[in-house]
Amino acid sequence: VPTSQFPRNCSCSTHVRQFTELGLYHKSASRGGTYVPQQGDVIFFYNYVRYPSGSVKNHTGIVLYAENGYVFTIEGNALANRLDQPHLEAAGVRNDSKEPPDYVTVNCYPLDAQRIHGYASPAYDDRTPLTLTGFADLGRHKEQAEVFQTVVDDGVMPATSSHTFSPNHGMTRGDFLTLTTELFGLSGYDAETPAFDDVSQDSPYYNAVMTARSAGLVSGAADNFFVPDRYISSIEAQTVLSRVQEYVGLEPQEFSFSTGDYSYVYHSYTIRADIAKAFYDLSQKMPVSAAFTGEITVNDTVVDWPVRTLEGVCYVPVDALLETLMPEPEETEEPEETGEMESDSEDTAETETTEEPVENAEDAEPVKLPVPLGNTERVIPGPVTLRTDDAANGFTYKGTLYVSLADAAALLPLNVEWFDADHAALTVQTVQDEEAVSTDEAA
Repeated sequence: VPTSQFPRNCSCSTHVRQFTELGLYHKSASRGGTYVPQQGDVIFFYNYVRYPSGSVKNHTGIVLYAENGYVFTIEGNALANRLDQPHLEAAGVRNDSKEPPDYVTVNCYPLDAQRIHGYASPAYDDRTPLTLTGFADLGRHKEQAEVFQTVVDDGVMPATSSHTFSPNHGMTRGDFLTLTTELFGLSGYDAETPAFDDVSQDSPYYNAVMTARSAGLVSGAADNFFVPDRYISSIEAQTVLSRVQEYVGLEPQEFSFSTGDYSYVYHSYTIRADIAKAFYDLSQKMPVSAAFTGEITVNDTVVDWPVRTLEGVCYVPVDALLETLMPEPEETEEPEETGEMESDSEDTAETETTEEPVENAEDAEPVKLPVPLGNTERVIPGPVTLRTDDAANGFTYKGTLYVSLADAAALLPLNVEWFDADHAALTVQTVQDEEAVSTDEAA
């Protein structure tokens, strides 16, 4: 590219002047400009406090693209910028001794970020954007590309733009709690749960933070502040995930949360790459089930069991199955009352008044949350004991215990049959056989 189209200079300030003289320079939004940067533009930064006039520019990069109010850049000699703290505030505690050498990264900034001075738009012969596939910013995390794509495709964790995942960036505490509660389907909180002073009801994080606090995933500090916009640290991320696994009944798992770029030592944080891997591992432990929509017949009667399928296996609610095996006896009609019966009823009433009163509902421990996994199709797998020393495959779905119907048929007096190869209908018959398992043993 000739210098007539793209002038070169080692000084950012001189470089801006050269582009300006060619009529190829545009002010940033924070300086009153309306130009939307394009791929291949050159972005220039400055210290807006020390040089408010913009006379000195101190950093540069190449624009990858602009999207959803952010500009994504390719920069050398730069760390992953922190969006949870004002740049100059974080830069004020920068420790250059911790900065890795020859660092190249893809960064993102709000288009109205104060530190952006403007954009140079070189007079390229062809401004056709590059065709991008997948994520363009993985760098040293490229081996995790499939993990990143999976959590995005499954709605577990969002990308930062159409072609960036920002693996070296941090995640705010509010966003982390939001994704965690959504993954586990937790939503709702006890009325007595105290709110944090810095998370108001109009905050996008309010429901997630209140849900997490009600479930005991987070606790209030002495000053009752949560700081939802600060990046979450390694210890905080592991603590929340350990508590939520215990809350829903998963086997505890430790994750690897490395520390983010520590040149800006304002507050340590972990990175999105490690958060994505943790969410991926958890989501794999909680597969997605599907509702069975075919006709279900139990003992020649069509029923509306909420049957679900998982990886080609049919699962039924344990309660519904046991009701089929052990139906409640039919109610008999009460005999007509006589004077003698009235006398007996009076005696009975007198006896009842001597019983201990039922515990007041207000004295009972309140239910802190709706059932686990209330807002997700994911399930929590676990064994279901149907007979002594015999366990069947099962899972918990929205608080209801399900069991594999095939496993149940092998343990209980049941005969199970699909009507056709497409699993369009299902029939279940109890087996009346002297050698069959007794309903007492089944219970």
